[in-house]
Amino acid sequence: MREFLSLLRSQMKVYYGISAMKYKYFVRKKDLWEIVLATFGIAVGGGTLLFMYIMYLNSMYAASMLINQPQLMPVTVLLLAQLLTLVFGFFWTISVFYFSDDINILLPLPIQPYKIVLSKYSIILLNEYVTLAFLMLPAIFIYGIGTQAGILYYLVSFIVFIFTPIIPLSIAAIASVLIMRFVNLKRKKDLYTVIVSILALIFFFTIQFFINRIPQNGEQQAIENFILQNANLAKMISRSFPPALWGAVSMTDYNTLSGFLNLLMFIAVSIIFTTVLAVSAQKMYLKAVISGQEVEAKRKEVSLKKEIVRSSLLKALLLREWKLFIRVPVYAMNVLPVAIIIPFVFLVSFVGNPQIGLEMAIKYTSAPDGWFWVSMIGLFFSLFVAGSNSLSSTSFSREGKMFYISKLMPADPAIQLKAKWIFGIIITIVIILPTYVLGWYLFKIHLLSMVILIVLMLIGISAVNILSLLIDAMKPSFEWENPQKAMKGNLNVLLSLILTTILIGCIVGIVLLLKKLYVSEIIITLIIGILLILLNLGVYLLAKSAVKKLYKGE
Repeated sequence: MREFLSLLRSQMKVYYGISAMKYKYFVRKKDLWEIVLATFGIAVGGGTLLFMYIMYLNSMYAASMLINQPQLMPVTVLLLAQLLTLVFGFFWTISVFYFSDDINILLPLPIQPYKIVLSKYSIILLNEYVTLAFLMLPAIFIYGIGTQAGILYYLVSFIVFIFTPIIPLSIAAIASVLIMRFVNLKRKKDLYTVIVSILALIFFFTIQFFINRIPQNGEQQAIENFILQNANLAKMISRSFPPALWGAVSMTDYNTLSGFLNLLMFIAVSIIFTTVLAVSAQKMYLKAVISGQEVEAKRKEVSLKKEIVRSSLLKALLLREWKLFIRVPVYAMNVLPVAIIIPFVFLVSFVGNPQIGLEMAIKYTSAPDGWFWVSMIGLFFSLFVAGSNSLSSTSFSREGKMFYISKLMPADPAIQLKAKWIFGIIITIVIILPTYVLGWYLFKIHLLSMVILIVLMLIGISAVNILSLLIDAMKPSFEWENPQKAMKGNLNVLLSLILTTILIGCIVGIVLLLKKLYVSEIIITLIIGILLILLNLGVYLLAKSAVKKLYKGE
């Protein structure tokens, strides 16, 4: 037990970077602004989503009371929590169990395989608790307050919360251990990443589809029908996955013998599945890891007759940026799917909901005199997409420990900066273009509005991309082991989004101020365009200086 706890402690320090953060923030007292920025971003973004979720749960509880089924909300939330853990837990366990960089260090040590697996399993479990806390705790308190439950309810609910992810995560972990024993996914890590990303997109689209089916008109009968349909669906799925039903019954019938027996069954089955995982890991984990390190030789004929074509330096650097981006699927799947997600949400929201007023919007957007607000709204959208995608704000960081190659290349840092800038603009256009085409088709946008919008969009996304490059050049993050952390765990992405939001706010303020002063819309558009051009030039000079220092540094 002591050996396992020691291993778990070291796993936590490595996974969360606890020791590195302690030394950086509390010993050296360096970059304390990162803590403030991260806290602010989580508080604002997480707080907004949590507020919307709580409002939805309140509505769901109120609607379930109308049909005299108050237990529907906790049943549905618990079912959703376990299904999410089961689906994403499978891919997460494969990544952590088999694709971690510390496996080659742990295997030679005199540690039993099941202890290695259980320590990694515990890390995943801790992450699941953070996610489930946002998902389950609001539902627990809303139901408890609504039914005026006593202290026993909250005690039972806490126990259910602790054991909720264990059964589905254990099932997912057992499945991953069995699959990896006979299917060598590690040799096809990139393909695995792409498949996971595609499945995540399908899951997102499915959730969006069901959310769009929720009644928006507030009619009591429509809400009751919706709740009744989902009540039957929840019960049906719960029968297919009984653990969700056990946990829900133990919460809603906490003061009865039935609730107590369901709680005991919930705990007992959780322990059984964890034991099965430990036994499976002890017998198969080591063999699966070793088989994953086997390499097949590619018997490919190599020809020395390939024609060498001379290319310009800028073109060569652009091709290099493309290859660095596309050869790591994690990078591509963090950026390019936005080109599909936004048009899909856009289409579902407007086509699936006639009450939004599409016909009324078309009357305005199709008219020539509606060009101003169409172009402004399009500009704000383009700026937000450019600032929220993590391409330019991680451009230097993504090179990681191989950045020294860029420093050794016979190419001036300024030319390399231009290549990254142009590449960022091109990819941003690729992301935005499908939404523009769909918007033009749905809203019948006038040609004049589209021309002005495209001009403003090009100037705007150019400014945001060079701003993001400046941020990453000033504070690159080269010390990462997992490519995912180069983008997802990079504070530069959050800083870029915050500064872009401030930029959008400034433009909105300028537009409203000039409109209040009765300045013509043509003059306002010219002023915004000129200001964005000046921003491009000013930030480019700063970025050029920052990149020069970065390339000269060690």
